[in-house]
Amino acid sequence: MVAKGCVKKTVPSAGAGGAVRLGRSRGGTARPVLRARTCATLSVSPRGGNLRGGNLRGLLRVSVPVFGQSCRAPRSTAPTRAVKADDALLEQQLPEHPLLRRGTLSNGLRYVILPNSTPPQRFEAHLEVHVGSVDENEKQQGLAHLVEHVTFLGSRKREQLLGTGTRSNAYTDFHHTVFHIHAPNLNSTNGKPMLPQVLSALREIAFEPDLLPSRMEKERRAVLAEMQMMNTIDYRVDVQLLTYLHEENALGCRFPIGLEEQIKQWTREDLVEFHDKWYFPANATLYVVGDFESSDEVEAMVGDTFGDLLPRMGEHSVPASRHDVRPPVKHTYGNLDKHASAYGFGEHLEGEDEGLSVTVPETVKPSIFRHPLLHEFSINMFCKLPVMRVKNLQDLKRSFIGRVVLSVLKFRLNSHFASDEDLKITSFDLDFSDSGREGCTVTTLTVTAEPRHWKEAIQLAVNEVRRMKEFGITKSEFKHYCEALLRDSRQLSEQAGTVPSIDNLDFVMESDALGHVVMDQKQSHEALESVVDTIELEEVNSYARSILSYISDFGSEADLVREGEEARFADDMGPTRATSIVTCIPAYVDKDGGSIATGGSHARGQNSMGQMDHEELEAIMEQGGELPVPEDSGDAFNVPENAVEFNLDATEIADVISEVRSLPLEPVEDFEVPDNLISDKELGELIALSEPAFVPLEGQQRVNSEPDPVTGIVQKKLSNGVAVNYCKTDNEPQAAMIRVVASGGRGVEKPMAAPNGLGSVALGTRALSEVGAIGQWERQQVELFCVSNLIHFVLETTEEFVVLDFHFASTGGGIRAVMEMIHLLLQSPRWDESSLTRAKQAYRAHYSSLGKSLERATLNNALTAMVGQSCCFLDPVPEELDAVTLKGAAEVLMAQLVSRNLEVNVVGDFDEGELEDTILKLLGTLPERSVDWSEWVDHSIEFVRGSLQQNNTKFLLADSDERACAYIIGPAPYRWQDISASGGEAASSSGSDGLGGFMDFLGDAPKERQEHPLFMSVSLSLMAEIINSRLFTTVRDSLGLTYDVSFELQLLDRMKKSWYSVSVTSTPAKIDDALDASLHVLRELTSRRVSQQELDRARRTLLARHETDLKDNSYLIGLLTHLQCGTVPRKDIRCLRELTSVYSAATVADIYEAYNRLGLSDQEIYTCTGVSGESLGEEEAGRQKQLEAAAAIAMASRNGNLFEALRIALENGGGKK
Repeated sequence: MVAKGCVKKTVPSAGAGGAVRLGRSRGGTARPVLRARTCATLSVSPRGGNLRGGNLRGLLRVSVPVFGQSCRAPRSTAPTRAVKADDALLEQQLPEHPLLRRGTLSNGLRYVILPNSTPPQRFEAHLEVHVGSVDENEKQQGLAHLVEHVTFLGSRKREQLLGTGTRSNAYTDFHHTVFHIHAPNLNSTNGKPMLPQVLSALREIAFEPDLLPSRMEKERRAVLAEMQMMNTIDYRVDVQLLTYLHEENALGCRFPIGLEEQIKQWTREDLVEFHDKWYFPANATLYVVGDFESSDEVEAMVGDTFGDLLPRMGEHSVPASRHDVRPPVKHTYGNLDKHASAYGFGEHLEGEDEGLSVTVPETVKPSIFRHPLLHEFSINMFCKLPVMRVKNLQDLKRSFIGRVVLSVLKFRLNSHFASDEDLKITSFDLDFSDSGREGCTVTTLTVTAEPRHWKEAIQLAVNEVRRMKEFGITKSEFKHYCEALLRDSRQLSEQAGTVPSIDNLDFVMESDALGHVVMDQKQSHEALESVVDTIELEEVNSYARSILSYISDFGSEADLVREGEEARFADDMGPTRATSIVTCIPAYVDKDGGSIATGGSHARGQNSMGQMDHEELEAIMEQGGELPVPEDSGDAFNVPENAVEFNLDATEIADVISEVRSLPLEPVEDFEVPDNLISDKELGELIALSEPAFVPLEGQQRVNSEPDPVTGIVQKKLSNGVAVNYCKTDNEPQAAMIRVVASGGRGVEKPMAAPNGLGSVALGTRALSEVGAIGQWERQQVELFCVSNLIHFVLETTEEFVVLDFHFASTGGGIRAVMEMIHLLLQSPRWDESSLTRAKQAYRAHYSSLGKSLERATLNNALTAMVGQSCCFLDPVPEELDAVTLKGAAEVLMAQLVSRNLEVNVVGDFDEGELEDTILKLLGTLPERSVDWSEWVDHSIEFVRGSLQQNNTKFLLADSDERACAYIIGPAPYRWQDISASGGEAASSSGSDGLGGFMDFLGDAPKERQEHPLFMSVSLSLMAEIINSRLFTTVRDSLGLTYDVSFELQLLDRMKKSWYSVSVTSTPAKIDDALDASLHVLRELTSRRVSQQELDRARRTLLARHETDLKDNSYLIGLLTHLQCGTVPRKDIRCLRELTSVYSAATVADIYEAYNRLGLSDQEIYTCTGVSGESLGEEEAGRQKQLEAAAAIAMASRNGNLFEALRIALENGGGKK
């Protein structure tokens, strides 16, 4: 499993197949109305290092119900006057999903079965054992996770699934251990049904493991390596957040990864004892979701496979049953009205309502986590509440209102962020959601800022919360967000049959854990439509006061109780108070209070991994004490030059939050939201002026109107040169995706610090996105226009292309809406200096934090050694950022966004006639322009040939905890390389529309295979799959040197070279061995030849993945991209027609045609090893100083400052490496 990003209320969980999983358990919220859908965001994602604008700007997420058996007629507007709700209506119970089948075997095993046809001919089987880290005693911390590793990876039957097109993995969290398998209906090797084989493997994994000592030792090493790999500063922050959020229970001190000293000491008997205690049928639930015709047959297979397992016998020879409360975790909640009906106190189990009685509310004291590897100030304000279970229409209505409140507040905060020239807030997030893994609901406000702006950031965010709490949302906001949520719900109800099995399974599992009713998408929409007319604006505002009062009234909780008696809050929620506040701050800042790069070290603290003896914790709390904050170790830090200590105290932070109440406050003003960005009159004038038309494709005599008979793709071209590819699919009913691609990207930046030099395209895309305004419309108008039309837009740049991606609703005028946005963005963009300033500040912050991330810095060092300093493949440095001007950034970006350099790709569910007509009118009226490539430098990759010492470097990071990683990078062929042509590159492929070459390709002659445009791409993909399998088997499994190692290809489309990379993590003591072993695996393909079995397995895996991904519009649009791109001449429609045939025809010899073109000699390989620890030692510190001096010399020389370069060299003994 891949490490999931973790902010605010998160659940660390550990996975056997990869890294510890940090993220909202089971994908986050599972409340029926909380199917996350992203709308109305302009964000930029520069690749290669690299900021994603959405993280910095706070994505606006709008979530709606997804359930009902029938759908009413589409509604065009939200209710302007609420209908009086009948109490009997709102008390009506929600219906359960009609196809969901539940049952319990005689031995107590529970099962849930759900037919689901997406993806076709595949299914998910997840076995959830109800045991996790909170079930461990004081001497078992991490044992649940280790048992998961040993049972899963020690299963012979699981190994027999390899090569059948099956994917499997496992993870452990606080309460659960889950083994999950994704499989085809039929075994690709023998044609037999896979479900019996998968169920048999799950039975062996959970209930009949060998628990061999040899496997235990392998997994002990793997878990210890995983512990070091995951222990990034981000993980440590997450641990701190959970520690203080759940300081009153075991969730705050029991983390699935465990304690190192205990993991090293356990014996096989310890594993057997733990397994025997917790792994029994009545303590497990099996979920099977997939494309099968008969639930009866699946149910029978479940009984045949698991029915003969013996039940666990309890006292008096009575079969043991699943624990009613697992475990009885007691929370201290922040609600100030014990009798509020939303919390369903009467339904809660014994012990579950602890903490509900608050008679004398106290103001919580902020906690502070200070660390030298932290880069920015952040504050997290939490309010923990009981889960508000969704069982009837009133519950559904309340959840819908909560989404409206949070969506509007996010919109307002986003608007403040976009207009803030000083970038006081660098990011924010607002969340109100449930967690079945933590057994509670948590509202979270997270604000991140430059340290010098910490006060202003808190004031801005809290004051906006106050504004909503005091004045509520406006009529316009209420109208537009209700419309958007209702429209999204309708769209999702139409997509009921297209939701992937894994998403439905996760939803059911999480809903069961929370006690929500599980409905299907149509049921949910029907239920929502029955209550939406009853929602009043004042009712929404009362819920806003309830949800947000813990922020707006911090410090005056006693007043909140009195206000609650005056009925200013929602009747069924009442007011709320903060239950914890966690502030994370850097140890040092510069003299102006700004972030500073540092790698200081300090002694490992007792709580550096967030672990604390639970009995000790309880004793502290019972005595009225506070949780210990990690202590500042003072002189143990290596203080960076020109740095000053950054210290805050809890009282100061609390005072800043409380004092916001004294700031002036005014209600927001409503503003006009247009129905169209371009009026009918304006559009008519554009058409009359441009006379747009479709023209024949190159080499054709007439305009193409027919879809390709194999792929269904239609290719067209406008008279102004815009190329169009589209494909109608039913993957997401009533939804579509558009990708606009322009050749160029960062590759046309001048290779120097200049107004339109390095970084100019990256800054230009971000600055244009930051403005958010287009044509005559201001940012707020554009964003609400996007909300109303369910448009999500991302503008990004890569090394080779500028890309505009739009997801949108394709009905109700959605096609016109998104085409209007594209037209105005390309023809009438808005630029301003403040947006460029914010973009520069964001990149500077990203740059200055580079040295605090072991992985980022290590990879950056390896890339720099490979491509040199002046390169568009590296993030811009401060000198380059300073040189870029608004005029230069706009010039180099807009020079690419011209009609004859644009390719428009559309995938989704739409009316073809409407799409073509709208494209003709709105994209065909763009002015006809071409790129004058003679004015721009189009970069290519030039690999630096340095000495072995220069090519193989080390990065050393002073830190409290030891970690290590390494990267291997080397040259690789580019995606479209033609090895059949004499002299290197061949001319473009014929692009014939006929199918004549199809059968020729299936022949055995290698020349025909090598001539195919896909030959290199397919051969490299198969090779990568094989190498990854060998890396795992050798470096991870056999040698036990790592927990995570992977081989990746960075394939380019325009440039004639690419590169590969290997990333590996380990301990500092083993990282060199792990790197050497990984390099040996890479090189040994020459001595240990690829077998036919390896090729067949890789082919089945990739083809199965391709078939599954075809149901994803994002994947499909990637296939269409570049079909008519002049700078990618070898890609044409034949590539899509024959993709699976190329894979089927590939041979072992083809693998070696690709492999032999990798750079694998000592002179061609670039490596960097990164190590962090408490002390670098004098020799290592000196080496690090030399490396930094060499980089400074190179930077000064590149910028023409030879005197500065000479000065640095003399001060550092010549700057020798």
